Parts: sequence; C-alpha cells; structure tokens
Amino acid sequence: MLAAERQSTIMGRVRREGAVRVADMVSQLGVSDVTVRRDLDALVAQGLLQKVRGGAMLPDGQVPEAAPVKPPPSAPPGNSGLPEVGTGSRTIGVLVPKSSYYFKNMVEGIQATLTPYGGRILLAVSGYAPEREPDLVKGLLDAGAEGLLLASGASLDNGLAAEWACTQPAPTVLLERRAPAPYVASVSSVRTAHENGAALAVRHLRQSGHERIALFTRGDTPTAASVERGWRTAMTLPGLGANPLCMSGRDFPAWPRWERQDTSRLVDRLRRDGTTALLCHSDEDALALLQSGLAELISIPGDLSLVAYDDEFAEFASPALTAISPPKRHVGRLAVQTLLDLIDEPGAPVRHIEIEPALVARASTAGLSCDLPGVNAASAR
Repeated sequence: MLAAERQSTIMGRVRREGAVRVADMVSQLGVSDVTVRRDLDALVAQGLLQKVRGGAMLPDGQVPEAAPVKPPPSAPPGNSGLPEVGTGSRTIGVLVPKSSYYFKNMVEGIQATLTPYGGRILLAVSGYAPEREPDLVKGLLDAGAEGLLLASGASLDNGLAAEWACTQPAPTVLLERRAPAPYVASVSSVRTAHENGAALAVRHLRQSGHERIALFTRGDTPTAASVERGWRTAMTLPGLGANPLCMSGRDFPAWPRWERQDTSRLVDRLRRDGTTALLCHSDEDALALLQSGLAELISIPGDLSLVAYDDEFAEFASPALTAISPPKRHVGRLAVQTLLDLIDEPGAPVRHIEIEPALVARASTAGLSCDLPGVNAASAR
C-alpha cells in the first residue's frame, strides 16, 4: 500500500472516530509501527492531525463525522452528580470546582487525550465547596478511578486542604493548582502560570503608556490569588504608580451580580485613584460590568483600557475585550498524559509543569502594542 493510501485510510478512521492509536493502525494496515508513526507525522505536518500519546486525534475544534449523541449515563451508586464520559479500561477520576466556564475546556482536553486509549473520565464537581471534596474523591476511587486529577476549590495554602489533596492513595496530579512547600516533592502538578499572565497584561498596558493599572479579582478562588500575586509583582516595574488600586468582589454588595450602582461605585474609585487601565479577573465579570453600564460611565478604551482574564467570552463583548488566554485544553492534555505516566510507571519522579498564557489584543485597550512575546493580535470586533 502506498503512503498516500495508508494516510487516506488513517484519516478516514480519525474522521469517523475522532482519534486513532498506533497499535490499531498497525493491525489494520499490516505495517510496522514505525511506518504508522511516519504517516502520522506527515499528517500532523499538514495540519490534519494532532499528536497525542500513542496516536493522533483531530485538531482542536474538529469533531468526528456523524458522532453519535448519547444521553449522559446515570451516576455511579453513592456518587450523586458524578457523570461518566467515554468507555474503556483506563479510568481517570477528575475533580473540578465548576462544570462550566473555565474547567469545561480543560475536561474536554482530558477527554480528547484519553480517546485514543478508549479511556473514560469519572467527573466530580465540588461547586467550590471544599468540605464536599473528600467524599467526592472517595466516590471516584470507589467507582474505579486508577488515578486522580484534582482541582480543589480550596486554597492549598490551607494546611489541612493541602495535606488531603497531596496525599491521596492513588497516583495524583494537581490540576491548575500548585502544592505548597511541605508537599511540593510529593505530588505532581500541571498548571497555567497565572502569575505570568497577570504580569503580561501589566507589561502590555505599561508599554501602551499606562501608569495607574488597577486590578479587580473575584477574590474567592486559587486562580484569583495567583493573578493578584503576579499583578502585584509586575506593578513594581519602573514607571508604574505607587499603591495601585486592588479591588475584589467583596467590595461590591451585589457581587457576583453587577448592579448599576456597583458599577458606578467601581468607576468612582477608578477616577479617584487616577486609574487609566484595569485588569479584570475574570472576563465573566468584565462582561457583566459592560452589561451594567460600564462603557456608558467611562469611555473604553478612551479613558479606561480594559483587559479581561480567562478569555472565555471576551471576544463577544462590545467592545471586544483584550484578554489573557490560559491554554486550558493543553493543561488538560498535559495533566492526563502526566497521570498516565505515573500510573504506568509506579515510582516515576514527581514533576511540575507550568504553561504560559497568551495575551490576545482586541478593541478594549488603547494604543495597542503587540511586540511582546506571547501576544497575539486579534481583529477588533
């Protein structure tokens, strides 16, 4: 069989199933694994496939042709709210604080990486209620999870939460979390370098001439704490004003809803401080601010440049929001690949992986300047 015929056969299977394993294509084509890997590399080079551990899959955003739609299976006994995703012998337990928004993309990356192995996910959602997490994780393990990906809703600066998250009885990788010093050598982690993302936003705004750069943060999540740390460090750069304004949801009575009076209160604080730029974590809040009249109270980007953090909805706002964009699906992929390695090789060394976010420049920042590493220019909408 010619290379073009083999590659056509591979693509046909991927379009039907979403992914292929090298071993399966070796059996189907009757060739060596070296030949199959070479064909996969050629298809990856053409942008038709994306490599994963042991095989390849459709690139991000593409789905299998005529993919069957199945109703979600019922939760395993004793684990209310614990849906299964996929089928197969490799079972991974995933704990996240929220099933929508940010973590949805991460779970999709995990699932896409497991697909070539016929693996499945057991998913538990804590609703940012850390007290529920031990029971939820026990349910994952009782249901057959061979390893755990944990995104605790608690700050791991809390000693009891850290001890629980970092000393599980099964191979574990912390997801978008970092172990504190006493446990850093005991548990692996894969996370976005949120501190660097906040610093990237500050540098971008500083390069555009802003000196007073404020921060709004949700203030109730581990990610918010990382964003604030990065912002505070970056605000020590030369040329930036002293004592910058830092606000959180706790400062506004209606939060997480944004009433008109809360938005007006925020604008008043920005004006009193002389702020000309705002980094807002998250873009869920940035969009809510716009919907509650922010752009009517202050000109964006004329009087206030606005950068959102997360890039979930930022491009759909009016004006389209410049945003820090964490690589959510890639975090999911690297986390499950790391966990599979730990499961397959007991005693493998602990590893810590940090992935850099990018800044996507849109219409909400004035004097856009995109010559920083990690900055992508997007059309203003």
